[in-house]
Amino acid sequence: MSKIIVAKPLKFRLMMVVLAAAFIPACIFEPTSMDLRLANKGQVFFYLSCPQKPTFDISFSISGMSFMNKGGEWIDVAVDKRIHSAGLAQNQIKLREFYLPAGKYERIRWTISEAKLKKDGKIFGLALPQPGVNHFFDMEFSVFSGESFALFADWNPEESVFDKYLFRPKMTLRKQGIEIKNILLYVTNSGSDCVTVIDRQQDMVVATIAVDRSPMGIVASPDGDKIYVANSGSNNISVIDTGLSRVINKIANFGYSPAELALSEDGLTLYATNPNSDNISVIDTLSNIVSGWIYVGNNPADIVVDQNRRKVYVVNKASNSVSIVNVNTSAVEDTATVGFNPTGMAIHQDKLYVTNTGSNSISVIDIPSYSVTKTISLSQKPMWLVSGLSDRIYVSGADNEVSFIYPSMDMTTRNISVGDLPSQMAVDSLRRKLYVVNTMSEDISVIDLATKRLKTVIQVGRRPHGIALIEP
Repeated sequence: MSKIIVAKPLKFRLMMVVLAAAFIPACIFEPTSMDLRLANKGQVFFYLSCPQKPTFDISFSISGMSFMNKGGEWIDVAVDKRIHSAGLAQNQIKLREFYLPAGKYERIRWTISEAKLKKDGKIFGLALPQPGVNHFFDMEFSVFSGESFALFADWNPEESVFDKYLFRPKMTLRKQGIEIKNILLYVTNSGSDCVTVIDRQQDMVVATIAVDRSPMGIVASPDGDKIYVANSGSNNISVIDTGLSRVINKIANFGYSPAELALSEDGLTLYATNPNSDNISVIDTLSNIVSGWIYVGNNPADIVVDQNRRKVYVVNKASNSVSIVNVNTSAVEDTATVGFNPTGMAIHQDKLYVTNTGSNSISVIDIPSYSVTKTISLSQKPMWLVSGLSDRIYVSGADNEVSFIYPSMDMTTRNISVGDLPSQMAVDSLRRKLYVVNTMSEDISVIDLATKRLKTVIQVGRRPHGIALIEP
């Protein structure tokens, strides 16, 4: 019999106040070494892009980067990067992720050690005004303590060569701004404690947003106004205002470390898995208060809301099962046994598909009988899956591939190579693109679903995990 903790509203809020009083001081008076090291600093991501495709290839080496604050002091940032215009054309790379002391800045300095030009199959050295020359860019921006911020440089290679042999990089610098929210994609970076914001039209990073420690699961509200982020290392959930691109609230999870999130169709109830506690939190999004906990199986790994049937499905990795929670009673009413070490789930055409990493298979659960009717065998460990277009499901695997599966025929129709250790995915049905989070290569693979080919790669923060997009 499943356990459930549900509190009456008034008594519950009093209980929350008592728990908060006991819990919050521990967070305040026990800072980690990372907190102390980064005190009064802000996180900065610096991206370089080349909007136009050049007629020839220029390469240059950046051996250092510095930032001058309002007081005239230069802050050095270690950089060692070789840039090629041919590879950067109509693309974007992350130059560096670093921290700067909070304050106002007005100049940027790049140290360039070498530049070359490749034309007609030949390579020519380009002259620098002097070896290890410094190039200065005027730009005013502010860094705020505990916040994340992105800077962007657009390089024009055609205007970077003077008098046929002299190299001086022509750059246009800009700060992150507020973009049209209905074309944005959000990615959690568990190793960088931030969320990367991506423009789905251009497939480029446009902003970063600081959250708390080790962000994992992420979900968007139905109206697209809010993004919820599960901070597994801080026992809380960040609430991001998409119009402001910043955290406006935090939901205390009272000692439990949330991992994955799911939201009801009306956006009023948020569910969070707590793998270390074998339960899920039920959260009222109007008050941003946990209204109760429901105990499920061991190590809940993923969660899905079935609004039509008023159910919540929770896959339990250590119990090899799926718990079926009745939303009306807030209790587990059924359990389906699946393969070994299940990790991900997706609803597709009145079936629930579950990836079993320990069995190299996918369990197909019939709805509403909640019995396994079919098992699809795979050659590699499936990690996560998502319902796709044209009656397909897309499965990320440990072999660094995404498989296109035609479930009605138990047939894999396509395997596409992606980055290192692919995990969660999101489908942009309007633009017919699949976004794949690659945890170890720290990037996002963008697959064109019309051509079934890799379109581009977007570099994000360290150890990316979760992904959410706003539907127009």
